[in-house]
Amino acid sequence: MLAILFFLERLVSAMMHLPPQNDAATSCLAAREFDAPRGATRCRRAVLALAVMAMFLGASDLSAEPLATPSAWTIADISQSQDSLNDSIDAELRTTTPALPASLSKDLRSDRIWLVNTRSISHHTCCMNLCQPEFRIERLDQCGQRRASSLDEYLTSMDPTRPRIIYIHGNRRDANKAITQGLYVYRQLACHRHGDQPFDWVIWSWPSEASAVLLADAREKAQRTDSQGLYVAWLLREHHLKSQPTGLIGFSFGGRIVSGALHALAGGTLGRRTLDVPPITGANIDVGLLAPAVDTTWMMPHGHHGLASLNMNRMVLLYNHRDIALRFFKFVSRGPGGHALGYTGPRCFGPRHDGTALPVRAFDCAQMVGNHHSEKLYYEQAGCAGHEMGSLIESTLVID
Repeated sequence: MLAILFFLERLVSAMMHLPPQNDAATSCLAAREFDAPRGATRCRRAVLALAVMAMFLGASDLSAEPLATPSAWTIADISQSQDSLNDSIDAELRTTTPALPASLSKDLRSDRIWLVNTRSISHHTCCMNLCQPEFRIERLDQCGQRRASSLDEYLTSMDPTRPRIIYIHGNRRDANKAITQGLYVYRQLACHRHGDQPFDWVIWSWPSEASAVLLADAREKAQRTDSQGLYVAWLLREHHLKSQPTGLIGFSFGGRIVSGALHALAGGTLGRRTLDVPPITGANIDVGLLAPAVDTTWMMPHGHHGLASLNMNRMVLLYNHRDIALRFFKFVSRGPGGHALGYTGPRCFGPRHDGTALPVRAFDCAQMVGNHHSEKLYYEQAGCAGHEMGSLIESTLVID
């Protein structure tokens, strides 16, 4: 027992990096360099180490057998225990978040948050199942916890008096980052909503995780936007058939998916595929685009997404003529010398289904965002982002 206690003392001292007591100069230097947060973490690790060791000791039946000698504790066992402690502490530090404000908790009680995940189904247009796509659908409850849901629950929960906003993230987002980003944008809209209208927020999670160097990765994800546009178009068709007021928000390649989906819904072709069902026009969907990585000419009449405007009610466009990433969009675009809509700003769009011009509110955010291609900066630095995107919540219920 004395040997074990001696071992514990040495372990705690080593984890806390205590200076030798017989060297005053070293102790002084250590005191100057001591960092309070790190010291607190070391203390916590020491306490956890004692707890684990106590658990090991408590697991033995002291009345039945003599206590094992210290030699029974191998270096591998000690190292594994330490690694486990470090992992648990690091995980706790990563997942610790401040409590939600009361106003946001109230929003979560009235709003509903959905997750539509297409990462596990085909992203090749030639292999897609467009009869009944196998979306993985989940719900986020009031505490932000996820639970399994289904396409049937998603469709049967539609309400003509309740807007449903589909948010589509940009490139290089894995499944966890897509949720984090989707919830961040939701909070921005919830804080800037013009009234107390409850709404459904849908996070569209598509296979956009980084898979190659920047240019090759961008070209690969640009091809995947065709399949994602068809998937979104399939879902928008269900929205329209159930008279569900709908808005779409897309950032970067997410904007390309938005315009492609509206084009496919109207009967357009993406990646040599169509929905193979009667086309729908006049869906009157409000659209919000932030730095969209879609060619400036694609939504013109006879453009690559030339039918998209037939299903739009109005558009909010935030662009940046200094965006360093979109400046080199021509290397990703299919046409020679292409320019991104998120870089140039609005040029020309096709008409709406009734022949009238598409109402567009456009803002150049270069002065606030600088040369960054960052969605977060649009909300934090450009004051109009949250306000304009939040306006889609109520405007989806009104047809201009």
